[in-house]
Amino acid sequence: MNKNTIIGVILMLGLIIGMTVWNDKTAAEREAVRREQLAKRHAEQEQERKRAVEWQAAQDTLSEAQKDSLRLEEARQDSLNVITHFGPLANASQGESNIITLENEVLRLAINTHGGMIESATLKKYINNLDSTELCLFDTRNNKMAISFEGRGHYRDDISTSELYFETVQQTDSTVTLRVATDEGGALEFVYGIGQNDSYLVDFTIRTENLDRLSHSNRFNLKWSQKLSRTEIGRDFEERYSSLYYRFAGESPDDDDLESGSKNGTKNVSGALTWFNFKNQFFSSMLVSRNLFRDGELKSSAIDEKDKEGYLYLTDYAANLYFDMEQAEERFCFFFGPNNYPLLNDLSEVVADRVGLGGEDIEMEHTIYLGWPVVRWVNRFIVLPFFHWLDSYALNYGLIILLMTLLIKLITLPFTYKSFVASAKMRIAQQLPEIQKINEKYPNQEDAMQKQQELMAFYGKIGVSQMGGCVPMLLQWPVLIALFYFFPTSIELRGESFLWAHDLSTYDAVITWDRYIPVVDWIFHQHISLFCILMTATNIFYTWLMQKQNPSQQSMPGMKAMMYLMPLMFLAILNNYSAGLSYYYFLSTLIGIILTYGIRASLNEPKILEQMKYNLAHPKKKSEMSGCAGLAARAQEAQKLQQKQMKEQARKQYRK
Repeated sequence: MNKNTIIGVILMLGLIIGMTVWNDKTAAEREAVRREQLAKRHAEQEQERKRAVEWQAAQDTLSEAQKDSLRLEEARQDSLNVITHFGPLANASQGESNIITLENEVLRLAINTHGGMIESATLKKYINNLDSTELCLFDTRNNKMAISFEGRGHYRDDISTSELYFETVQQTDSTVTLRVATDEGGALEFVYGIGQNDSYLVDFTIRTENLDRLSHSNRFNLKWSQKLSRTEIGRDFEERYSSLYYRFAGESPDDDDLESGSKNGTKNVSGALTWFNFKNQFFSSMLVSRNLFRDGELKSSAIDEKDKEGYLYLTDYAANLYFDMEQAEERFCFFFGPNNYPLLNDLSEVVADRVGLGGEDIEMEHTIYLGWPVVRWVNRFIVLPFFHWLDSYALNYGLIILLMTLLIKLITLPFTYKSFVASAKMRIAQQLPEIQKINEKYPNQEDAMQKQQELMAFYGKIGVSQMGGCVPMLLQWPVLIALFYFFPTSIELRGESFLWAHDLSTYDAVITWDRYIPVVDWIFHQHISLFCILMTATNIFYTWLMQKQNPSQQSMPGMKAMMYLMPLMFLAILNNYSAGLSYYYFLSTLIGIILTYGIRASLNEPKILEQMKYNLAHPKKKSEMSGCAGLAARAQEAQKLQQKQMKEQARKQYRK
């Protein structure tokens, strides 16, 4: 050990000892502060206890006349405080709380006269899958709604409707008018009207009389907070498809600016907000106005599953929005109902007309996410119309999915056939001796590029395209992805059974366990779905079949392993998805296997081989090659030209 090393060790030891002493000193100081604060808090609590004892002792020494006088003084002070705060609305600060019920065939509302707002909303035709009770979107446990304004009391405090008792001035089976009035002739009215029969719409009108005698300004503040209730069995999946959506005037609905991947975020509202929606996977609480909300904020914060309320609720949503009473009457419209695409699509113009937006399409249906633009187009104009057409015949949804799968396979059959034939030609071409010679010419892995170039050139001569007709398989991907978004958002599948699956909108667990298993629980969420297992098994078999069909992939063992790994990855991904989606993928792959055997049986392989030999003996010019064969040939020619130019440049550099 030399001198420098010894000095370095001593310095390191000194640094460690110094840090230890400093940390101990800091920790001791923190502990001293903590003890001092604790002692101070205990002293304050003791003083408060003594004051309470002394006050009670003083009360015991008072005569009844003195107690009555004291109570009268307290009542007088309370009355003065009420008048100071509420001003001309002092009488409305006292009263009785009554519950008014409005309902139709599908929706039941409870409206409390204390506050004048909707207290609960129940969807009568749906069941909460967690506890098999009638589905309550919200009630007093998870919902708060109030409107506040600047009162005309002594200090011009903000007065919330939650502090006021409304009087019922008019009520029918479907409407109710609630009113609070001032001593000076000002008044505030809330008018609710529920739609008839199977309507999920609730009209909400705010009326004012002599607003200047009620409030110092026409500016009102809506505060609505709601803990989003769980209604489905799989929390992770339900949380993924729940979101706080909103729409500004002239823009498409969005939630990206509000929510991050952790489901937490704030959206500052600056502009005309048409509607916002506290959206669950299958149900919505939406409020629409004529673009009255122009500032404020929307907030979303996730509720951890481990929290004491995590079993019941998903997310805590809040809207704190301001609007001006530009007229003596302003109309709003609530939607409390299912996320049914055709329903919301039909209601968009109806609701717009009700709130005063004319016939504008406010795109309420966009609150249902159907994928990015191309995929959404496929869902909207192909999948949805056909699905609902089949649904109109009252068929079992398992049969509907089967018919949809058959139709999609029928539409894509020409592309499938072309792709299979191209793959079959690749397999048949392996019988030609020229292929064997190329394989023997480049046995090493580092020669793979040159080997591939020569194979492409040879395939072009015999009329075989390695790209399988360029795009036949790619054209099927938008449909596959569209259905990936369609099934999890289809409320029509909710509660619908098929075979062993009791609910096609969630997973069909055939194996479950409660004991925690590391890694396994993270992948499978303590259950295994049968349709997902069937889908995985058919995909593995289909992969084996394709490997057998295309022997050229045998020279790429890494690719071969990846092809077998993909179905296992999908088992982990889709195990928690809806049984309807796994059932569709299972059917699609199974039908694909049947088509593969059918197409293969229809091919005349000796004739194809003879055609290849003829093409080899009578080669076409590159300009005469069509489709991807010509494209591949031209690409190869361009690549050779580029290599030639690079060699020429290198030769010139060497000469210099």
